[in-house]
Amino acid sequence: MVHFKNIISLFFCLNALCGVLAQNTSDVNILQNNFNEFTVSKHFTYSNDKRALDIHDLLENDTLFKFQEKTFLNSGIFNSYNWIKINVLNTSNESDFIFEFNQTYIDSLQFYIVKDKKIIKAFSKKGLHFESHNTPSYLANKYAYTYPINIPKNDTLSFYIHAVVNDGAFRAMNKIWSKTGYQQRKKDIQIRSTYLVFFAGFTVLVIIISIAMFFFSRQRLYLYYAGFVGVIFLNLLGLRYFVSPLYFEKYLFLGNNFLEMFTLLQTFFVIQYLKYFFSLKTYYPKLFFIIERAALIILAFFVLALFLRRFEWFYTLSYYSAKILLLLVTVGFYTIAIKLCFKKEIMAYYFVIAYFPLMFVVVHYILTALKLTSGYSPLEWEFVIFFEIFVLTIAMSHRYYLLMQENIAYQKKLYEQRLKISRDLHDNIGAQLTFIISSIENLPYGFKITNEKLTHKLQSISTFTKDTIYELRDTIWAMNKSKISLEDLQVRISNFVEKANAHSEGMVFTFNVDDSISNAIEFSSLKGMNIYRIIQEAVNNAFKYAEANNVLVSISENDSGIFVEIKDDGKGFDLQTIESGNGLNNMKKRAKDIGAVLEIESELHKGTSVKLSSLL
Repeated sequence: MVHFKNIISLFFCLNALCGVLAQNTSDVNILQNNFNEFTVSKHFTYSNDKRALDIHDLLENDTLFKFQEKTFLNSGIFNSYNWIKINVLNTSNESDFIFEFNQTYIDSLQFYIVKDKKIIKAFSKKGLHFESHNTPSYLANKYAYTYPINIPKNDTLSFYIHAVVNDGAFRAMNKIWSKTGYQQRKKDIQIRSTYLVFFAGFTVLVIIISIAMFFFSRQRLYLYYAGFVGVIFLNLLGLRYFVSPLYFEKYLFLGNNFLEMFTLLQTFFVIQYLKYFFSLKTYYPKLFFIIERAALIILAFFVLALFLRRFEWFYTLSYYSAKILLLLVTVGFYTIAIKLCFKKEIMAYYFVIAYFPLMFVVVHYILTALKLTSGYSPLEWEFVIFFEIFVLTIAMSHRYYLLMQENIAYQKKLYEQRLKISRDLHDNIGAQLTFIISSIENLPYGFKITNEKLTHKLQSISTFTKDTIYELRDTIWAMNKSKISLEDLQVRISNFVEKANAHSEGMVFTFNVDDSISNAIEFSSLKGMNIYRIIQEAVNNAFKYAEANNVLVSISENDSGIFVEIKDDGKGFDLQTIESGNGLNNMKKRAKDIGAVLEIESELHKGTSVKLSSLL
C-alpha cells in the first residue's frame, strides 16, 4: 500500500515537472538532429513608429515583447522600428549554423546574440544604408541577410534583431540552416540566379521588340507596353536583385517612398496600353475617354508626389492611394476583359490568362501590407511576372500579326482600286483627250481657218492637251507601282530627256547616272513620282526660261544618300529679287513632302543648279 502511494506521488511529481518543462520550452525554437533547414516559428516582437529603443532598454524591460507563434511576421506599414526576440535551444549534434533574415528593403538591420540578458556578440549594422557591411550574396538572394552563429550543444541562446523599415511594410521570415543545408541553399540560389539573368535578358528583348513594333506600326500601344514592362520589371524584380533602391532615393528624385512612385507609374502605363489593347474606343468609347483622363490624373499625382513625398501625411496618402489605384485598375480591367470575352475579343482571352496569377498575388500582397492576412504569397513574384509578360508578349505579337495582315489586305485593296482608277483614266480620260487633240488639229482643215492668231491658239491648246496626256501617262505609270526602283526612274527620265532633245533647237540635254549606284534601290511610288516631277520641272524651266546651250541631269551618291542635280549654263537669275512662280514653289513643296532637301543656286549669266538630296 505504501509503495502504491509512493508511485502515485512520483507520477504527480513527474507530471508537474513535465508541465514546468513544457511551459519553459513553449516559447523556445528547438533544433534537433539531422536538420538542414529550420523555419523559426516562435518569436517575441515589439514594433513602434515613434521611437527606436536601444537593445539595453529591451534587456531591462523584457515585458515590452509580445509572443507570436507564426513563421511569417508582419507589422504593417505604420511601424518603422521593429524588434524581434528569438529563443533557440540546440539539441542537435552540431553547433555552427547560418541564420537567414529574409526581408527586402530593410534600411537598417542589427543582430545581437544574448545569453542571460548579456550581449555575447553584436554584428555590424546591415541593410540598404549600410551596404558595405552586407555579406556578399548571389544575385537572387541580394536582400536576404545572413549571420554565422554558434550555439553550444544543449544550450539556449536568444537572438535580438532590430529592423528599421522606412518604406513599405515590415514582413519577415527567419530561417536557421545547418552548414550542409546552406550549401544546398547556395546551389538553389545559383539556379535561381541563372533564371533571373535569363528573365532580365528576356525583358530587355521584349522592350526592344515592342519599340520596334511601335516604329513599324506607329501605334502607341507598343510604346506604352514597353514602358509597362520596364517599370514592372524594375519595380518588382530589378530593385530586389539588380539595382540598389538607394540609387533611386539619392539620384532619381523618387525619395524614400520609391515603391509607391513606381506603383503609380506602373498604373499609368497599364491604363495607357490596355485602353488600346482592348480597343476600348470601339467597344466602349465613353469609357475610353474616361480612362484616358484618369491616366493623366495619375501621372499628375505622380509628379505632385515628387514634391510632397517628404511630408509624413502624404507618405501615408501615397501608400494607400498607390495600392488602391493598382487594385482598382487591375480588377476593373479584369472585369472588362471578362465582358469582352463574351464578345469574342481575342485579346481579352490573352489578358484573362496572363493576369489571373497576378490578380491573386496583388490582392494577397495588399491584404498582407494592410495586415489583414499573413503568410507569403503561395506564388513566387518571379513566376507571376514572367508568366504575365510572356503571355502578354505573345498577345502583342499576335496583335501585330493581325495588324500586318489587315494592312496587307488594305494595301491589296488599295492597289486594286489604283489599278481600276488608272484603267479608267487611260481608257476614258486618255481617249477623250486624244479625241480633243484630233478635233483641234482637224479644225483648220474642216473650217478653212486662215486667221493666224486663231491657228496659233489652236496649236497651243493642242500642245497643252498633248502635254496633259503625257502627264496622265506618268501618273498612271506611278499609280500602277507600289514601289519605283532607281532603274524605273532612270528609264522614265531618259525618255523625258530624249523627248526634250527632240523638241529643242540648239540645246543639248544630257543624263548621267553614277555606275556605283545600285539599280536595286527602291522608292515609294509617292517619293519616286515626286523626284521625277522635280527633275521634270527643273528641265522645263531650263528649256523655257534659261536660254541655255546645255542641260545636265545627273544622279550620284553622297553621305546623305541619293543626290540629284539639274544644271544648266543659261542666263541664270537673282534669287533675292525673283518672285517664286508655281514651278519653284511646286518643287519646294514636293521636296518637303518626301523629306528631301532642295537647294537652288543661280547666278546671272552663269547658269542655274537645282540640287536634290537626302532621298533615302
